[in-house]
Amino acid sequence: MIEKSSSTMEQNRKLKVFLCHSKDDKPKVRELYRRLVADGFDAWLDEEKLIPGQDWDLEIRKAIGHSHAVVVCLSNNTYTKAGYVQKEILFALDVAHEQPEGAIYLIPARFEDCQVRSELSKWHWVNLFDEAGYKKLNQALMYRANALGIEIAASSAIKTFEIPIYKPISAGPFLPSNILYGEQEYVKISGSLIPKNIKPNDLFAIEVVGNSLNDALINDGDTLIMAPSTLEKVKNGDMVSIWIPKQNEIALKYFFQEKSHYRLQPANPTMKAIYVKKDEPLEIKGKVVMVVRQAKD
Repeated sequence: MIEKSSSTMEQNRKLKVFLCHSKDDKPKVRELYRRLVADGFDAWLDEEKLIPGQDWDLEIRKAIGHSHAVVVCLSNNTYTKAGYVQKEILFALDVAHEQPEGAIYLIPARFEDCQVRSELSKWHWVNLFDEAGYKKLNQALMYRANALGIEIAASSAIKTFEIPIYKPISAGPFLPSNILYGEQEYVKISGSLIPKNIKPNDLFAIEVVGNSLNDALINDGDTLIMAPSTLEKVKNGDMVSIWIPKQNEIALKYFFQEKSHYRLQPANPTMKAIYVKKDEPLEIKGKVVMVVRQAKD
């Protein structure tokens, strides 16, 4: 017997959202979890909520029963592979059928173009692979929260920071170094996404121009969040913004320190590495800690 939400649950400050998913979709679910938490929802993800020593089957059943909404994350993995997700869906269906008529409780959310099993097809699904997909999911959860009298306040749950953007920086041919100090704009970043060992106020952002990092999934127009660094602190393989005073030029590359020189490596097989001798001046402006991708039309 699955435990059901009590009336006192509806008085909680946060909307409880259970994320039902296949283990093969875990990376995508982690990203969805982070976005929901940043927006003020109390998302439930097993690897975040389960405590060592707990009866995980019991805790999952309790979490589904106590949730105000269940997002069933769907992909081709959901139906082609056996796993506990099949039981989770059945648990969620049991609770969904006991909800008041018209209530938004179970939300099928597709990570890719895949089939929606017949028992879920009565509920309108959302395509998270579409640009507006997450926004629609957020709206559905807000609708559910309003119906339950729950106020969602993302700003009080997770602090956001305005990171200054210096643009542009080249991910292709070198550009003059002083272009890094051009007109300043800002990008907002949730504090939950910033590594704990980095002070948010130290961060800055750069806008990428060029395609030398395409194989690293960094494209023209993307914004990179950077932490200040130095030549002494960076490690081989770090992606850094580099200034070469001798040439008065700056670029974005992978950094490698070799026997007699520094190698600045692009992530594009059509482009060659740049070599700088160790007796030539070289300055590290910062190290990449996060990518904010440019939305495509």
